[in-house]
Amino acid sequence: MKIFLKYLLSILVIIIASLYLLDFIYTYTYHHGIARNKLSYIMQRENDTIDYVFIGSSRVDNTINADIITSITGKSAINLGFQGAKLDDYYIILQLLKKQNIKFKKVFIQVDYVFNMDGNSEILKSYLMPYIHNDFITALIKKRDKEFYLLKYIPFYRYLIYDYKLGFREFFNSAINHKSATDFKNGYFPKYGTLKGNLSASLPEKIVAENKTINKITSFAAKNNISIIYFMSPFCPNTAHLEYSKKLGEKLPTFLDYSNIFPTQNNYFFNCGHLNNEGASTFSKILAKDIMRIDN
Repeated sequence: MKIFLKYLLSILVIIIASLYLLDFIYTYTYHHGIARNKLSYIMQRENDTIDYVFIGSSRVDNTINADIITSITGKSAINLGFQGAKLDDYYIILQLLKKQNIKFKKVFIQVDYVFNMDGNSEILKSYLMPYIHNDFITALIKKRDKEFYLLKYIPFYRYLIYDYKLGFREFFNSAINHKSATDFKNGYFPKYGTLKGNLSASLPEKIVAENKTINKITSFAAKNNISIIYFMSPFCPNTAHLEYSKKLGEKLPTFLDYSNIFPTQNNYFFNCGHLNNEGASTFSKILAKDIMRIDN
């Protein structure tokens, strides 16, 4: 019996030691290997200056070509759109930029139906996990995840839970310095082609009275002397309740409404809520010229 118990104990020790070792290797790689997502790219940049920062969901990620913005305005720009991101994620990104001492002239935040939503996305939260021992990120995750203590104190647990974004494939690609398909200096991830069939979408009929995260962002901007401009990216021509954009404009301190800027150009859209590369390039040029007008 004693031999059996010793055998079990030795196996348990090996498993725990292996988990600690894997946790160390994964964490070290995500900290020091090539950035495979925009969050890691931010965490690897410090004491930098960017003129224009664009924050939002896929409707920024697939929409704003920062290189075009730079070529027209002569100012540096970066697309920090995250797939599936919500307003709380935008707030996290703003705070991280400040924490990394990345200075910027203006922040453009894309807002649409997310104004009616609370919470944050699992995707961005997963990207935070390699940095959970950073005091600032510890505080962020503690507020947003009920499993915080398991994620922080059980070795390798966070990598198992968020394997779909932090699994072996991403770890290996980071370790061998395999670049992401996205050029993070730009941040734009284009969509090509147009989906077949009738493009259609629907915005909410009603708008909530207020969004507490927007209030936090506005307060944070005022406290840190940050200039924020809210905007809405284009929707396809066949979008119901486009009047939602006018209601949204009444809720925000500054708002550029591009929701219906392409009223007949279905060929500019990958789907109803996302521009294809041709549409994104055209929109980026329009936005760049408007930015120049605002700055002057």
